[in-house]
Amino acid sequence: MKKTINAGIGKRNFVIDEDAYARLDTFLNHFRARLNVGDKKEVMEDLEERIAELFTTETAGGASVVDINLVNKVIAEIGMPDGTDEYASAAGATTGTQAEPKPKKKLYRNPDEKFLGGVCGGLAAYFDTDPVLIRILFVALLICASAGFWAYLIFWIVTPNAVTPAQKCELRGLAPTMENLSKFTNNSSK
Repeated sequence: MKKTINAGIGKRNFVIDEDAYARLDTFLNHFRARLNVGDKKEVMEDLEERIAELFTTETAGGASVVDINLVNKVIAEIGMPDGTDEYASAAGATTGTQAEPKPKKKLYRNPDEKFLGGVCGGLAAYFDTDPVLIRILFVALLICASAGFWAYLIFWIVTPNAVTPAQKCELRGLAPTMENLSKFTNNSSK
């Protein structure tokens, strides 16, 4: 018989084995120590939300107990902020996990490539093109019977702004690993 612990991770509650909890706690402490960003609190909150999302997916909404195998799987998927996985493999996580499918892109306004509202920067990141080309297209449409103005205005109203590092990863079609999340956290703190 194993002891279980009720743990709050990423604003969600989970029932977790005692050994799995110890493993996850050790990973989080090690992860926090290896962060090279100014706002560690925001990164750690994003990390916990990602862990909670993976736990929820794997446990079908919290119907079962999170065990050490699931914790090792999640740790192996997330990795470390500098891109290494030495901690996960040294602690017994399986390194032969199946390759994840490429994440789907989601359209957001891009505040990093913002000239007016970030619409052109968001469309350029979504379609993997230069924002200048999208801007030229909108100006050309503006000259042709103001269609560019209305199209831009509709995109600005309908498209959400990519604020969090996870949303910026979705915009570019990147997996929300901590290495990718920390890239956008560093950019937002400048």
